[in-house]
Amino acid sequence: MLDQMFGATLEKHPADTDMNAAMEQSATKFKEQGKKPYIIPGGGSNEIGALGYVNCAIELLQQVNDMGLKVDHVVHGTGSAGTQAGLVLGLRATNSQIPVLGIGVRAPKEKQEENVFNLAAKTAVFMGLEGTVQRDDVVANSDYVGEGYGIPAASTIEAIDMFARLEGILLDPVYSGKGAAGSSTW
Repeated sequence: MLDQMFGATLEKHPADTDMNAAMEQSATKFKEQGKKPYIIPGGGSNEIGALGYVNCAIELLQQVNDMGLKVDHVVHGTGSAGTQAGLVLGLRATNSQIPVLGIGVRAPKEKQEENVFNLAAKTAVFMGLEGTVQRDDVVANSDYVGEGYGIPAASTIEAIDMFARLEGILLDPVYSGKGAAGSSTW
């Protein structure tokens, strides 16, 4: 809706479309028109996108230190891998000793962890920090995916309801609801 409000040009494709191939096709069309397209992958999950969450980890640590807090874990919803890859890399690069648990919203555990690790490793190379993240630094729990991406499981609805009633916090059914449902798992 916001894209339309601000006049963005949108393309719609069927649900089974290969998103990366469709973006490449669009980019080719724009190049032929003399434009310089930049393809942002789904979720912004590439080395550049993950940098935002490396910086997020650093800012989080600064705020935690300023407030004198002790953080045992960072838990969040993980989908296209960029958030978790950046958080893991940022917290490892700063030697914070704070583990990250990604609550999967779309993929099985093994696949999610593989995607996150691969992106964290690529981002580390991009930053000149090769080898900072090890495979066992990446942990995901995909028990809360339910029927799939964007489809809330019963545990998601329960978490959304509980947070709204008890804390006045509104969660979404795609990421934060599933993340909250799985936050007690670690």
